[in-house]
Amino acid sequence: MLWWTLGIALLLVVATAFVLQRLYLRPWRELEQLLTRIGRGEQPPTFLLGGITRARRVGLALEQLLARQRELDRQVSKDAAEVRAVLAALTDGLLVVDSSQHILICNPAFEQLYGQSHIATGTALLDIVRDSDVIEPIRAALDQARARVAEVTAPDRKKQLQLTAVPITQNGEASGVVAVFHDVSRLKQADEIRRDFVANVSHELRTPLSIFHGNLETLLEAGDLDENETRHIYEVMKRHSDRLNLLVNDLLSLARLESKEANLQLAEIKLRDFLESVTRDWAKRLAGKNLRLELEVPDNFPTLRVDERRLEEVVHNLLDNAVKYSHQNGRILIQARAPDQEVVLSVRDEGVGIAANDLPRIFERFYRADRARSRELAGTGLGLSIVKHIAQLHGGRVEAESVVGQGTTIRVILPNPLPEL
Repeated sequence: MLWWTLGIALLLVVATAFVLQRLYLRPWRELEQLLTRIGRGEQPPTFLLGGITRARRVGLALEQLLARQRELDRQVSKDAAEVRAVLAALTDGLLVVDSSQHILICNPAFEQLYGQSHIATGTALLDIVRDSDVIEPIRAALDQARARVAEVTAPDRKKQLQLTAVPITQNGEASGVVAVFHDVSRLKQADEIRRDFVANVSHELRTPLSIFHGNLETLLEAGDLDENETRHIYEVMKRHSDRLNLLVNDLLSLARLESKEANLQLAEIKLRDFLESVTRDWAKRLAGKNLRLELEVPDNFPTLRVDERRLEEVVHNLLDNAVKYSHQNGRILIQARAPDQEVVLSVRDEGVGIAANDLPRIFERFYRADRARSRELAGTGLGLSIVKHIAQLHGGRVEAESVVGQGTTIRVILPNPLPEL
């Protein structure tokens, strides 16, 4: 009887241990395995834990927590991709450094600026930038916890940059700096052009005004002048009055072309008929230097849709230059070609030509390759600039080639058919 009792008791102990293992110990082992898988970055096949309700609740809570974590990871990845896209789209160089001047963030524009394909996070700024003009404003922004602005030169020495260094502050101290490198080369160039323009206009106005003033003083103070002297003074004043009038008209024309209100009155023209009509008015000036004018326009040349009045201004300015700089007994050729979807109108002379270093600048306002000779020939220095703007207004462009002593060719290239403008 005793053995039976002991056997039953032993069975009860084993059964109890089995039940306890199933209900309490096994779920926690499963939980341990579950956490191990999550720690390795694996996706558990299930979060359902056997056994007691508490263990099941822990499994479900873990599943929700992991799902939430994955959602947060997706959102962080999306936000990071958007930030990278914004940084990549910035044309300005952007740099973020920590308090030790190690790079935390930089965009492709900054990498390109300093000739780098990729700059790793944590790279020392001094390993990339060795220009003290760049380092000092960033260091000053860190030390003084104040924004700094400086003008610096790009490593290629071709660009002028405005560097703005703004500190990242915590409790009044700088923990890093955001630096932006903005290309101000065009602004500098525009400012230089503006200053040159003002100086040139002032010079062009000063010469005839000085002559007016001197001749008026002569008329007022010289007493009786004979008819020849008086006539000479009036002729000089008229010549310079005409020059002033030409300058003002060219300035107004250029201002209209550059304004937002500039528009085209388009009409279809036959180019040969148009050129024959325009050049007919040049017979007297051509005869003055015994110049021969030739037109080369194919019989099957396509109809051209342009602003006729503005194209006449183009031809006038190109012919004016060609006549002005041609030698006696020379030839001027006006030629038209129609390559694929373009019309090329060129005017070629056999005159003095333009030096190679002057050629890229001849379409600038007031630029003269030979200033002394140009002023002798009474030009305003605006004709080719007007030609360029009219071509651009039609969606076209201008080109020039020249050999000193052999002549110059100016080409106006227009799209045909003309695009919607």
